[in-house]
Amino acid sequence: MTFLAQGEGGTEQQVRVTAVSGDEITVDANHPMAGMTLHFEVDIVDVREGTEQEIEHGHVHQHGADH
Repeated sequence: MTFLAQGEGGTEQQVRVTAVSGDEITVDANHPMAGMTLHFEVDIVDVREGTEQEIEHGHVHQHGADH
């Protein structure tokens, strides 16, 4: 059985009941696809050079963001 639980800050998260024992329940809050091997087929449609900041930081920056 799955249901939406409200977490800290009001965020909703899907959880699954995995066991019921008297007054206690056990829930699994992992994503339903957690632990699965996923395969993606993609097309590369554009390539650009990284900015100096991106290369220095080792990751892509959002346009206009300064990290």
